[in-house]
Amino acid sequence: MFRDMGRGSEMELDQMVMTAETFFRAAIASGGYRGWLAETVDGRVVAGAGITILSWPGSPDDSSGRRGWVQNVYTEPEYRRLGLARQLMETLMDWCREEGFRRVYLHASDDGRPMYESMGFVPTNEMRLMLPGGA
Repeated sequence: MFRDMGRGSEMELDQMVMTAETFFRAAIASGGYRGWLAETVDGRVVAGAGITILSWPGSPDDSSGRRGWVQNVYTEPEYRRLGLARQLMETLMDWCREEGFRRVYLHASDDGRPMYESMGFVPTNEMRLMLPGGA
């Protein structure tokens, strides 16, 4: 996904894979991550979407103590524009509703933004500061 977006050197991507594998193994085992996959009839995974469930201190409009963060929405290039990402996102959102989530968040790529907007996602006031020398 990040390679397709032109983000990160090969070394940075390799390091990210190691960190991500550690994170997702633990999150899946603890119930802190849930994912859905789309496969071809012969079992090849061609698209996926997931959600990380974060502990959150709450806010006046959502005191649930947890937040859903959509991640890893990706479709292999030759399977794009077939509605797979939308189907996966609809399944993910149905699960969130059943689980009682009040809000769901994500960072959208330029290519994904129109789909998310059509599903009701809106930009927020989030800001970011990149600190030098951070790991």
